[in-house]
Amino acid sequence: MPSDVSTLVDHFFRHEYGRLVALLTKSFGVRQLDLIEEAVQSALSKGLQVWARAGIPRDPAAWLYRTAKNTAIDALRRSEIELRTLAKISAETTETQDDDRLADAVLDSDPGDETLRLLYLCCHPTLALESRVALALKIVGGFSVDEIANAFLISKSNAEKRLTRAKDTLRDRGTEISELTSDSAAERVEAVLSTIYLIFTEGYAATVGDNPVRSDLCEEAMRLARMCNQHSWSRSPATAALLGLLLLQSSRMDARVDADGAIVLLGEQDRTCWDTGRIREAMHWLTLAAEGNVLSRYHVEAAIAWEHARAENLESVDWPRVISLYEKLTVMNPGPMVRLNLVIAQSRVCGADSALKALVSFSDDDRRRLRPWWDCAIAEIFEKLNRPKDAVAHLTDALALSTNAAQRKLIERKRDRLTGRGV
Repeated sequence: MPSDVSTLVDHFFRHEYGRLVALLTKSFGVRQLDLIEEAVQSALSKGLQVWARAGIPRDPAAWLYRTAKNTAIDALRRSEIELRTLAKISAETTETQDDDRLADAVLDSDPGDETLRLLYLCCHPTLALESRVALALKIVGGFSVDEIANAFLISKSNAEKRLTRAKDTLRDRGTEISELTSDSAAERVEAVLSTIYLIFTEGYAATVGDNPVRSDLCEEAMRLARMCNQHSWSRSPATAALLGLLLLQSSRMDARVDADGAIVLLGEQDRTCWDTGRIREAMHWLTLAAEGNVLSRYHVEAAIAWEHARAENLESVDWPRVISLYEKLTVMNPGPMVRLNLVIAQSRVCGADSALKALVSFSDDDRRRLRPWWDCAIAEIFEKLNRPKDAVAHLTDALALSTNAAQRKLIERKRDRLTGRGV
């Protein structure tokens, strides 16, 4: 039973966390976001303890909603300055005397609508894009501050500052979920798509922890992407392209980790383990994505993923086309990670010497933001240039900077293999 309870609570944390926050924000208001988050986290923690002892309730979602709401009300009762909010909640509860029926009525609403509304709330136009995404990852996806920092390649203290400023701005602006309209939502679609993209990225290539792939986050990102494609506020060719991209990337998940828990690089993956069903579904969405006149970054990234999906092996990839696509991406979405991927692709055509010059030209700031990926890339180039000592030195640096156990295993294997050559 405890194992089943833990699995169920983890499921609700990833699939219901944002919805519970959204529902409570409707009642308590955006000014109470911190209190709401604490109440939801407390309810999930309490569920883990109570359900293990007394059994899983008939309707776990309703149990969590009631527990979180009661926890928030108790907290408000201890604060004199929040009497108005408490009076509003008390009036709502009085209107529906049966608390079970109240919870059922709230939870019977369309979960996709509630979750997306919370995403749109986080993506307020007065917030900087980075702050919008960070806030949405925190209160919709339940991401930790460490995960957000790693997703943005920033320090934990900077991530905390972004979240604090974002919440303060929302409180000052007084924006509420009920105030959202199709017009106001249109201004926030790109931030919503960016949020989903980063949720998937953290799941597909986890930056912290023991697992290289967190399929729950990948599935959650695809669930949100499907919601966006079903909702008139966010349905567009770019939204379809994003879902197609996520499906293509996720089709490789089963081949990305070996039996020992180490990451398997793309060129070494068993392509027979790729999920052809997801690849076919991706092509459906990419066909829909081609119906517009606007080319988004998701179109370009999906095209790159498709070049890998249709090739028999890494050598048969159309590298000139991949390079051309990455060059477009550097214009549309400039950043050190895109540039690093471009250099890696160019090395397939222009050779290791050219790649080494390009990697060395990265600024100290870009190298710091890219580590340990930059160190792994330059180590690969040094190996091709028959400079194993230099490769081992950079792999040692990468190992010291890696925060993911599976990534560390891969780096250790590569370093040990080179060391075995008498380095």
